[in-house]
Amino acid sequence: MLIRFTVENFQVFGPEVELNMEADLRTKKFRSNIIMDTQGNTIKTAAIYGPNNTGKTCLLNAVRAYKAVLLNKSFNFRSNLFTDSPSIKIGAEFLQLTVDQYGNELKNSFFSRNAQTKVANSSCEKLRDVINLSSKDNILINTLDASEFPLLHEAKDVLRGFAESITVLSMQSLQPYKTIEMLKDQNCKEAKQIVELIKHADLDIDDFRYDEKFAENISIEIDEEDQKAKGIHNIDKLVEMFKLASIHKGKSLPSILFDSLGTKKIVSLAGYLVEHLNKGGCLFIDELDSGIHFKLSRAIVSLFNSSLNDKAQMVITTHDSSLLDIKTLFRKEQLWFTDKDQNQTYLYSLSSFTAQNSGIRLDSDLYDHYSKGLLGALPDPSLIDMLINI
Repeated sequence: MLIRFTVENFQVFGPEVELNMEADLRTKKFRSNIIMDTQGNTIKTAAIYGPNNTGKTCLLNAVRAYKAVLLNKSFNFRSNLFTDSPSIKIGAEFLQLTVDQYGNELKNSFFSRNAQTKVANSSCEKLRDVINLSSKDNILINTLDASEFPLLHEAKDVLRGFAESITVLSMQSLQPYKTIEMLKDQNCKEAKQIVELIKHADLDIDDFRYDEKFAENISIEIDEEDQKAKGIHNIDKLVEMFKLASIHKGKSLPSILFDSLGTKKIVSLAGYLVEHLNKGGCLFIDELDSGIHFKLSRAIVSLFNSSLNDKAQMVITTHDSSLLDIKTLFRKEQLWFTDKDQNQTYLYSLSSFTAQNSGIRLDSDLYDHYSKGLLGALPDPSLIDMLINI
């Protein structure tokens, strides 16, 4: 479970910002929105608001970069263009419960290293002796042979396991490949859950399935330029998408041709929702409300906030003001905002607005506060002034 995530000098971010997923137990309301653990308590969901180009997507890009580093994969993100430093700092604190053979919790400091000061420490003497000899341009779990150092091997398993539990999605480019793979085994629990989710998300779908026969006679010929324009990177995967069938009034139809954009986005998202709710992990979704009815967005958030969910987290960016709700949906620490001025980009929680300094209480109408700019993070387009000037 993610507790906090920090970013510094990355893309639009300059000075360090922190997304804090730690639950505030002083608030008794919506305890079902919290995952309780002996090591710490975390919120199940967080929603991030803010004007365009103020860092919401950049924050999720930082999560992608963090995952790529832990898994030793390349990434193409860069440091802040408006600072002199090329160094990016990204970090995370998360819960990983370790127990001994008797079921008792273990709390160990495996190792530490500061590449700038060259100060390193480890309870393993052999590891301590070689830490400073390793490359400072990569993390230890990817630099040294972990099989030679038991502590490093254990840390590698923990860090890579956490990285593999992270999924970052963009609703703008989301495709149904995950859902397709999970639907191929129609008798498994996850496939049945996906079908139920899709049926409940659409007013007109009676059933949904992966159907091989829909692609039997499909011949797709797309020239290279048209393929790029349509964002099609793999013809075989496109053929797979034609095998998704939605059943309307007893008739099977290719979903890719007959279902709306919103329904296709729900289909693409369904596999990830079901996988994380069943297996746990952290699901990050950029612009959840893109093409989806506001009641569906709310239902997805409620699904993760439910007391039935005890292992999965979801962080979304959104412009859906109907989710700005601390009366029936969110705790204050679950709502976040991005904003920026001439000097830097900011990330802050609704928790920083108290009844004393802002008048916001647990029964407040947040939309009213937000639309008046009292929470910051609000664009001021003044488009009518542009027309008048013209």
